[in-house]
Amino acid sequence: MTSPESDLAEQLSSIDSIKIYLTGLVDAAFDDRKGAPVRLTFVGGEFAKRVGVPFERHLNALADCEKVVLPKTRRRLATFVEAYCQDTFVITEDPAGVYFVAPLGAGGSDTNVVSDVAPLRFHRAVWAAFIRPLDGKRRFLNLEKVGFTDATEMPALGKWLEIAENYVLGAPSDAPVDGIEVQRRVEQWASDVGAPVSKLIMAAKPVRAVAHPRGGSGQLEQLLAIVDILPPAVAAGWSIPVAVLKHLRDAR
Repeated sequence: MTSPESDLAEQLSSIDSIKIYLTGLVDAAFDDRKGAPVRLTFVGGEFAKRVGVPFERHLNALADCEKVVLPKTRRRLATFVEAYCQDTFVITEDPAGVYFVAPLGAGGSDTNVVSDVAPLRFHRAVWAAFIRPLDGKRRFLNLEKVGFTDATEMPALGKWLEIAENYVLGAPSDAPVDGIEVQRRVEQWASDVGAPVSKLIMAAKPVRAVAHPRGGSGQLEQLLAIVDILPPAVAAGWSIPVAVLKHLRDAR
């Protein structure tokens, strides 16, 4: 059984403590960069350097010690931030697939407040492409690896489609956004240019199948399946007593 490798690692033994520590790392890096978003890989590197162990390994060790209950899909830095840090960070992905984070509410980050939620869950890049102002450039969306870029000419490589200015909401980063209106614009654009809407929507996370379990192991799998389908905001505040987990383990 692995164990945390430093005194600091031992202190970071809960979701809340890890979340607070990551918030401090992001805030400090954001200030050092004078308000520029921070690469998530930098945050992961700082965590490993200061804590003495890579982020995913640290969470795996805590799970092995039964100090936290986290499905394996949420033990990587990006998925952990997406699931548990939405009230402190803004996380975005550029067309190259690189993740950036910034403190929630910081100037220049994607901090739009959604006043009406769209039924469809678009990729972050699609969402941003139809909200951010154009600032005098043309905007192109890549359908092969979903992302967008602002440029004077369409990129030569890849499958790109232009998003004309009339489809872009053009909302400032601190302005409220009507999600229904954004969805209407995306669907109208897709219809006009012949783009499949399915390419623009995030795939639903598969729910782990649980077949009529017998014994504690199956019960534990059922419990983890429930955790997997909880909304991040609910899962972040949901704790399970260690005694319950030990009972399920011993009942195998």
